[in-house]
Amino acid sequence: MRGSLRFLTFSMALFTVGTENNARAQAIAGVRPPQAQVEISAGYSYLRSNTVMNGASVNPNGASFSATYYVKNWLGLGGELGVYRQGDVAASGFSLTVSSYQAGPRVRLRGHSHLIPFGQVLLGAGHASGTLYTRPLGIGVPALGTNNGFLFTAGGGADWRLNPRIAIRLIQADYWHSQFLNGNGNGNGNGNRQDNLRLSTGIVFTFGTD
Repeated sequence: MRGSLRFLTFSMALFTVGTENNARAQAIAGVRPPQAQVEISAGYSYLRSNTVMNGASVNPNGASFSATYYVKNWLGLGGELGVYRQGDVAASGFSLTVSSYQAGPRVRLRGHSHLIPFGQVLLGAGHASGTLYTRPLGIGVPALGTNNGFLFTAGGGADWRLNPRIAIRLIQADYWHSQFLNGNGNGNGNGNRQDNLRLSTGIVFTFGTD
């Protein structure tokens, strides 16, 4: 046991000395060690979608939140949450609420300019609810029932950096693909594919150093 402790202590000492020497060598050579950054954003989102009833257009509004960990200055892995709602879907009297949970890679071009373009691809799931799903769609037509569906998002946008810590999300535009219950069991012939456009804006906070 004592031998193991001595070996562990000796190994930790070597690791510490090696790390300090490596950092000192990088400093002498003028090389900065890689730094990690975390971005947190929050903002308003608008969805242009279609209903599962008859394909009519719907326009839910809501909020989206994201957190991205950048392993490199240009490459990060992020997660995103969103909640969108419309009170009167296609003048039908039904309400719709959609929640989304996604994650995936993000790339950005962060240099000396205030403008920071970015792009992302996200995969995940969503939850559809509201009276559109909980109430019967007509006489003799049962309710669809709240359900979960596959989500895929691809898009990008641009941030305007006010300072090293805060930026304004000027615009974000995404193709937002969802697959919620289509109601085929209720005689609805529409597919279970919704091809949506999402537009977002907001504020971005950055933690860490470049």
